[in-house]
Amino acid sequence: MSRRWHLAAFLVALAAGLTGINLLASAWLSDVRIDITQGGLYRLSAGSRSVVRDIEEPVRWTFYYSRRTAADYPAIRAYGARVRGLLRSYAAEADGRILLTEIDPEPFSAEEDAALAAGLTAAPAGEGQRIFFGLVAENAVDDRQVLAYFSPEREALLEYDLTRSLSELSREGRGQLGVLTSLPIRPGELGARPSHIVDEIRAAYNLEWLDSGFREMPDIDALLLIHPPRLTEDQLYMLDQYILSGGRVIMALDPLALSAFRPGPDGLPPPGARRSSTLPDLLSAWGVEIPADEIAMDRSLGLPVQINENGRNQVRNYPLWFSAGPGQMLDEDLTTSDLQRGVNFGSPGRIRLSPVDGLGVRILVQTSVDGSVTDTETASGNPSPATLLSAYAPAESPPVLAVRLSGLFPSAFPEGPPTGEGLNAHLATSERSGDVVVFADVDWLDDPYFLREDNAFGLSIVADNPALLLNLVDLALGDPALFQLRSLPSSSRPMTRVEALRSEAEAEYADEQAALEIRTEEIQSELDNLMSGRPPLETAETGATLESQIADLRGQMVVARDGLRRIEREFHEDIDALETGLRFWTMWAPPIFILLIGFGIGFWRRRRTLS
Repeated sequence: MSRRWHLAAFLVALAAGLTGINLLASAWLSDVRIDITQGGLYRLSAGSRSVVRDIEEPVRWTFYYSRRTAADYPAIRAYGARVRGLLRSYAAEADGRILLTEIDPEPFSAEEDAALAAGLTAAPAGEGQRIFFGLVAENAVDDRQVLAYFSPEREALLEYDLTRSLSELSREGRGQLGVLTSLPIRPGELGARPSHIVDEIRAAYNLEWLDSGFREMPDIDALLLIHPPRLTEDQLYMLDQYILSGGRVIMALDPLALSAFRPGPDGLPPPGARRSSTLPDLLSAWGVEIPADEIAMDRSLGLPVQINENGRNQVRNYPLWFSAGPGQMLDEDLTTSDLQRGVNFGSPGRIRLSPVDGLGVRILVQTSVDGSVTDTETASGNPSPATLLSAYAPAESPPVLAVRLSGLFPSAFPEGPPTGEGLNAHLATSERSGDVVVFADVDWLDDPYFLREDNAFGLSIVADNPALLLNLVDLALGDPALFQLRSLPSSSRPMTRVEALRSEAEAEYADEQAALEIRTEEIQSELDNLMSGRPPLETAETGATLESQIADLRGQMVVARDGLRRIEREFHEDIDALETGLRFWTMWAPPIFILLIGFGIGFWRRRRTLS
């Protein structure tokens, strides 16, 4: 048989073998899954496996996905594969207790009518078509959970959404969370503004909103304080006794609450907005203090902001607004151990701690070792990055931003109720172990600190602020199975190395640039003083005329601005050199290396043949 027929027979046999292997694998290994992706995109967390194991009666999952229509949209098609793979992981883990059905609804079909009747949201597509991309979950008694649309911006919350739907189908009732705040975030309230975090909590739990004049504690499982209004002694006493009776509380306080003054729908700040909320009368009994005159900042973790310098828009890291990453959060606490994207803070206060017998303290979040402190008045004046960096000095220890207090709490009212009534029911210390979490910042709960709007993809979550609060609420309401599910890595892979190198290059010039900018401002101030309209005079010290002083200052201004332009030029040259090097090593070096290996092997074989 000729060599050509040998090759044809080999290719046919290879194709038949691969087909047979695929058929056998689909029949015998359909439930076997190996996930080697970074971060385990298709691997269920321990919390999800725990919820799946606790399913007593089968759950029906109906996955509506317009697969053929979505094929024309690469982003949706890629995310659809991600969702389908994770749903199959659940079904494989459940061992028959999750009955997964996938439906590709045709236009004007009974399946499309069923999807709309179930409450799914269809995204419009070209030529009058619609894309269904959601899930309907039902248990044996026809309780239903609907995920109306798998939005790509919620990719990090995908496993959480799926596991929460399973948990709620198997859970009796929903936790009751009390909320006390002075911010206009209560849905339906006059002048209320949207709050993503409130929407997330409402989706999982029942909320009981406390009015500012409340006279008794409602029947709640936990309490959330977000920049509370000014409280009377009687109200502070009720909070004190609630905690001593074993109540769990999450407090978001702030010496400088910027979000309290964010304009509402009418373009004006809310009436009666409060700048500060620190509850010193209550916290001092627990060894906690949030000084009203101190604001934490961190130049190493600063968030990029756009500012105008010398008539040009520049992007600079702002020390007062920074992101605390995994390195600044306690990895031994369930609420923070799995957060990967960082939590964004805005001009937070700092927490000072003093030991109290019987009360344990865990520092949940703090700044980096480069963290510093400035005064509240400076921070409230919207200072520029250069102003903050000019007097920047790292603190002796990283400023603390959030703590968890647990154990036996002493009463902040050791003498009893302020009014003297109900003394017999007074608790001087905790009757059982309590749990209180205190943040020295309110702005981390405000939408602009963790939501970004993109013209192409809409709103997306860029930080773990919602994940952290939802973790805290879950723990406070006794549902810890969902802790590990909210901060899964995105399937997108940004060029983190490039960004890190860019930050390093920028840091090399930051100090010199800040000094030149300060000198430029000083020269401009001197020029303004000299040109204030006074006639030319002889200076007693130098004998120089006013005109010569102005000319000298203008010369210094030209030199300073030349220095700024040089720094900017060198910075961009370094970035361009970095980009050129990366292009070479990623695009040209591999094929060149392969060609050299090929030439080397060919040369070696020829030498061997000749010898």
